[in-house]
Amino acid sequence: MILEFIEKVYRVSKALGTKSPATEDVREHLMHKSERLRGEHRIDYETCIGCDSCNKICPVSAITMKQLPFKKQNIVPEVNLGVCIFCGLCEDVCPTKPEKSIVLSGGRYDMITGGWHQDQADFWVNVDVPQSYIDSRLEEEEAARVKKELLAKKKAAEAALKAKEAQSAEKTVPETEEKS
Repeated sequence: MILEFIEKVYRVSKALGTKSPATEDVREHLMHKSERLRGEHRIDYETCIGCDSCNKICPVSAITMKQLPFKKQNIVPEVNLGVCIFCGLCEDVCPTKPEKSIVLSGGRYDMITGGWHQDQADFWVNVDVPQSYIDSRLEEEEAARVKKELLAKKKAAEAALKAKEAQSAEKTVPETEEKS
């Protein structure tokens, strides 16, 4: 009985002398990086064609598409890292070449949060398209629309001129036939 008591005292004193890993602040240490972990997503809004294939192939529906005010390429992906399983299918299915528009680029491995609902916003890879880029794209679309309208007006005017010439040619042909 005394031997058991001494053994328990020895175990407790040994446990008190050993630093517990639970008391260490893990936010200050780099986490173990697995070779299979592909990392956080990087999304290039300039090369993205808005095909929505990354959203369709995601097995856990971690990708949503953000609307842009353009006519062409009007959606870009945004990824919820709290749901994502980092499988990389979105990168594999991306059709843009030579570079992919969505890439798992490594980077952030710490996903520790306070557990509050507002902390969940930190787990989104949002695409912040600058207003200058939006303005330039809208100007390009407006210039293309105006050019298309002018070309259509020019073709309509040429068609009307040809029709008028054809009509005047029809009138002159019967007059010459009547004189002969």
